[in-house]
Amino acid sequence: MTLSALGIFSAAGAGGGVSLSDYELITTATISGSSSEIVLSSLDTYSSTYKHLQVRFTLRSSRSATDDAAVVRFTGGGGSHVSHRLVGNGSTVTSAADTSGTHMYIGQIPAANFTASAFHGGVIDILDAYSTTKNKTIRVLAGRPGTNNEIALHSGFYFGSTAAVSAIYIGNANGGNFTSTSRISIYGTKG
Repeated sequence: MTLSALGIFSAAGAGGGVSLSDYELITTATISGSSSEIVLSSLDTYSSTYKHLQVRFTLRSSRSATDDAAVVRFTGGGGSHVSHRLVGNGSTVTSAADTSGTHMYIGQIPAANFTASAFHGGVIDILDAYSTTKNKTIRVLAGRPGTNNEIALHSGFYFGSTAAVSAIYIGNANGGNFTSTSRISIYGTKG
């Protein structure tokens, strides 16, 4: 295990680790107009290059509310998605699960009535995204500032299909639109 100049440990020398230089930007999506869902499509064109995918996001809703729920699903939906979460705010910890959803929950995002300029930020790792013999598994580390200062760990499992991921849909489960300042970037890793 080695420590980089940024203070990040890498286990690449010990086998199986990924260093910062292993992440290659595939695409970035920003919002233009009004949309309650962001679609990253044609991802199957990268199946011969990458093994895993990583989605990095900063999200905010324009709906007149305090919070909205952000969700993710793969390749047009269908089948069932399972998600689990563990959320802490410095004084309390809560957990929840959804075992038969049409998407996987990835956190509460600030809406129009939340602290100005606050975003829900996080990273979604999609493991073995292009395998056709495995169901897709995700892990998410996310958080948001404001009154609750939440940090959350999420996991998810898509058992609708073993097909390679060709599209990722990031949605607002409450139907609110994402703000134009929301941003999603997707990266690929080879090992």
